[in-house]
Amino acid sequence: MEYYQFSCGCKFPVLKKSENNESMPSLSFSPNIEDIPIDCTKTWDLLSDGNTKGCFQLESRLGQSMSKKLKPSNIEELAALISIMRPGCLEAVRDGKTVSNHFIDKKNAQESVDYFHPSLEPILTTTYGEMVYQEQAMEIAQKIAGFDLQEADMLRKAIGKKKPEEMAKLKTRFIDGCVNHKIVSSNEAEQIFSWIEKSQRYSFNKSHAVSYAINAYISAYSKAHFPKVFFASYLKYAKDKIDPQQEIKELVKNATDMDIAICVPDIRLLNKNFIINKNIYFGLTDIKGVGDSVYKKIVELYSTQISKELSWTKLLFQILMKINSTAAKSLICSGALDYIKKDRTLMLFEYEIISQLTNKEIEYIDQINNNEFSLTQLLNILSKKPRLTEPRRKIISNLVNSLIRPPYSTEDKIEWICDNETSLLGINITYSKVDSYDISMTNTSCKEFKDTTRKNIIIAGEIDGVNIIKIKNGKNKGLDMAFVSIKDSTGYIDSVIFFTDQLTIYRNQLFEGNILIFQGSKSQKKTDLIVEKCYTPRT
Repeated sequence: MEYYQFSCGCKFPVLKKSENNESMPSLSFSPNIEDIPIDCTKTWDLLSDGNTKGCFQLESRLGQSMSKKLKPSNIEELAALISIMRPGCLEAVRDGKTVSNHFIDKKNAQESVDYFHPSLEPILTTTYGEMVYQEQAMEIAQKIAGFDLQEADMLRKAIGKKKPEEMAKLKTRFIDGCVNHKIVSSNEAEQIFSWIEKSQRYSFNKSHAVSYAINAYISAYSKAHFPKVFFASYLKYAKDKIDPQQEIKELVKNATDMDIAICVPDIRLLNKNFIINKNIYFGLTDIKGVGDSVYKKIVELYSTQISKELSWTKLLFQILMKINSTAAKSLICSGALDYIKKDRTLMLFEYEIISQLTNKEIEYIDQINNNEFSLTQLLNILSKKPRLTEPRRKIISNLVNSLIRPPYSTEDKIEWICDNETSLLGINITYSKVDSYDISMTNTSCKEFKDTTRKNIIIAGEIDGVNIIKIKNGKNKGLDMAFVSIKDSTGYIDSVIFFTDQLTIYRNQLFEGNILIFQGSKSQKKTDLIVEKCYTPRT
């Protein structure tokens, strides 16, 4: 059997070779933990980069951020990451820092690891001296207080169910057991039990954490090796999320960052949902205004056609005029008919012209329609139809004149396309609004920003989000600063930072959808843009 091998060393059986030998062949993949290596560098690198959108338990912004900070490199650390992301750990503060941050800093050698007592080191070594799991409390009770498994499980239940009264009863038994076993002193036993009591607020069940970690690893492994299939699948089920449009927006953004093209729908593919056809395409029912019944009607209408590559007039009369107008306009404005090579504004205008015909007039044109006639010619033929009343003949003549001399420009405007795609698909795909401005003074794009070594960065972007926060420390404590996310046609930058002085100057310009040119430099972390000046570009 022939195998395809990735740079990380992972191999998969080849089911079918690619036709051009350039793209990846069709591979056999079993998403079972028993069948995949758990030491895949490609997967752990993806997790360490915080590229966890769509990864089980880690797809939130918090999951992405903490995965990047912790940089897990094995299942044990991944299980701990999932555990310290829970509200208890994030809210439990010790020495001015949350348990979550203590764990991350210890893992990254930014804080010393203290086990309190040598007897606890074997139990707490994998969690850097932090009591993350309920099982650790059980094991401590067994080792230093002589609890049997049943008593240790009672302790676990008291921790898990957050029952202080149960913990109080167990405390006496724990202290007495420690005195009898003489591993720790009575005072040390008091301190250790106090620690266990406090862990009630945040400790998690390790068996659950490891199960979650395995599922997180499998999803990350799938994303690392088969990103195109991964995104197509997640986009397909985005409609089941609380906010489907936001989910689609985040997935498309992440796919763009990974150089995976997401395309507007194409009616010729006749796909209901997201599909892979070299690139990933939106499905027809992913368009707002095109439901299941309309989709079935379109498939039925196409089944009578010899070719899916219909001319504009054939498409207009044999497909669009036979479905409801909302769906027809949505297909045009979303880009599903772009293969026609006509401006969407013009197609929409011509559709609205033809919509003024009666059903009998449409049937008459449909009978004589072929690829040789233009729309104007077809209406001229209609105007000469026998038994056509004079008022109707005059109306049709006016429609012909409108086609020849439209009352407004039928050329597409970039902003119009962007607004329509955002409304119908949840995100603009074909263009960015930045494309309609003069940005010749810039020296970097959003995609290039990640790798650029320029000192003075000038970049244009559409504001995608603004988060204003209070500064907690330093000379500007209590004052505002802003984290802004921007986008252009090449990608996104999540962290464009306005410190207090710059925020004071440009605050009124920081709103979602505004187009600005940002001038500044990279932060020390090399991931953020520190803004010094802003400009409004010319159209």
